[in-house]
Amino acid sequence: MKILQKALHNIPATIFTLAIIAFVVCQLVINSILAPLGSELQSLNSEKNYLVEENRQMEEKMAKTDSITAIQKLSEKSLSISPSKKKTVVYLQEASIVANK
Repeated sequence: MKILQKALHNIPATIFTLAIIAFVVCQLVINSILAPLGSELQSLNSEKNYLVEENRQMEEKMAKTDSITAIQKLSEKSLSISPSKKKTVVYLQEASIVANK
């Protein structure tokens, strides 16, 4: 009974103490909710970094295989197609022949 009377006389201290207790409880609840989300976010970020690196490697590989020199070497090796070394120039002396644009 004396404790209750002291608490009633000291209302600001009682309200402050209850506010601190409520704050601590709220912080514990928020931390328990956010902790798993933080670890999931970290996992997703590491997966994203892995996929970005894999994408960069694939783009680099595509650039190497799709280049003109790579296609030229592939055609020479597998299809035996090579650029002609013999060049032929043909002169036309007919005045009626006109090149179309």
